[in-house]
Amino acid sequence: MAIFTNRPPAALWRTAGLLLASAGSLLSPAALAATAAELAQQSAQQWLLQQAAASGLRAPQVRLQALPARLAPGSCLGKPVAEIGSDSQLGRVRVRVRCQGAGEIGYLFRAEVSGLALAATRDIAPGQALSTADVSEQRVLLRSPQPLLAADAALDGLRSKTQIRQGTPLRGLLLETAPLVKRGMAVAIVAEQEGIRVEVAGTALETAGKDEWVRVKNGNSGKVIRARVIDSGVVSPEISQ
Repeated sequence: MAIFTNRPPAALWRTAGLLLASAGSLLSPAALAATAAELAQQSAQQWLLQQAAASGLRAPQVRLQALPARLAPGSCLGKPVAEIGSDSQLGRVRVRVRCQGAGEIGYLFRAEVSGLALAATRDIAPGQALSTADVSEQRVLLRSPQPLLAADAALDGLRSKTQIRQGTPLRGLLLETAPLVKRGMAVAIVAEQEGIRVEVAGTALETAGKDEWVRVKNGNSGKVIRARVIDSGVVSPEISQ
């Protein structure tokens, strides 16, 4: 004889629990659209902030404008996952939000990233040596992921490779080290150690800028040595330890 009670079997409780868990993770199309939109925006903002940090931009701010999304066809079972499109750029970020049972929702954002960086205070001509008067920290728009000039960068010995317009953020690609020693130039080979200074005339065999290494021919011995450029026409020989 079967015995019935008011308490369902344990297996039935487990089945009911699974059904409730599934129902709790099921997102309707409307709820999915809202959740996916928020996730896409957060993902786009995070990606842009990562790009800003990699470039050296300080105190970055991100502005996003969402363009119409391509909606998913059905309800979502599970947690939506966002993925940044490989064609994303600083000005336009594409995000795909995928969810089991609902397919994919595509988002496109117009983006603007601004922050603090060293920028030109006036137009700088090609080949012009930089001075502190040419540069200041300004809030600029980040238009390229290329690294920016560090805030504490030494400007001494740097010059522009090309025309730099006022307000342009300074990057290494726009600058080069101005040569302080040129090939065939007469130089002073200066060695200082323990308060003793020795200076010998020599000839530079290469062109180099400040703190760069160059081959130099010693005028007295005729020996070719390796020396570091420390000033215009002045080098310091490499000293073996």
